[in-house]
Amino acid sequence: MPIPLSLKPKHKYDLIRVGSQNDGGYLIEKYSILECDFLLSFGVSTDWNFEKEFIDYNHVDFKAFDGSIDELFWINWKKRAFSKFFKLSFKELFRYYKIKNSFYKFFSKDNFESSYIGNKINYLPISKIINNLKSHNIFLKIDIEGSEYDILKDLIKFQSRIVGLVIEFHNCTEMINNINEFNERLNLQLVHIHGNNYDSISEDNIPQTLEITFARLPKPIDQNPEIPHYLDKPNKHNKNDLKLNFGS
Repeated sequence: MPIPLSLKPKHKYDLIRVGSQNDGGYLIEKYSILECDFLLSFGVSTDWNFEKEFIDYNHVDFKAFDGSIDELFWINWKKRAFSKFFKLSFKELFRYYKIKNSFYKFFSKDNFESSYIGNKINYLPISKIINNLKSHNIFLKIDIEGSEYDILKDLIKFQSRIVGLVIEFHNCTEMINNINEFNERLNLQLVHIHGNNYDSISEDNIPQTLEITFARLPKPIDQNPEIPHYLDKPNKHNKNDLKLNFGS
């Protein structure tokens, strides 16, 4: 069974690429970034080019959340870096200092919180985050390594306050029906879909990881969707991008 046809964009939209040229970069609809008045980012790891380019494009307030990035993260990375240093390898040590300096230059206690997102114990629920915001045109970027399925009902609940949304869905072979159901219940329009080539593609022609973008009021620029889009790039730069096959 290929990807359901309902997960294919109905039209071609005015998309822009935000973030890295490979993994960490996403195609989003231009109008949704212009209409946004607050950016919420769930999952940044060691790449915040998306967040930097987004607020360069539209100077809005933002906040990012990632429970994997805390003081222990930097301590353990430094230990590994020095371990390699004593083996006459300077590359990891240089990368550690470069990324840590960049992190603290871009993020502060006001726009970053070391918290996992979701409804599990010790996770931060979306309702608490959004209810504390005055903004009603929120853009969300979600890359939380499988926990996205725990928050889909919350996204439906707050969809009237969401102007744009990009989600990296994982384990798609098993969860494709959940993704399709979410798309059917969401009032936002699906404007782009891309397969992440870091993961495999199943015998059913469904990539294990899909990046899907939604927008509240997208403006079609052509009746025929462009899949792949000319701005699409393979997540893993030295590996061919995935070809998406949709059902009839």
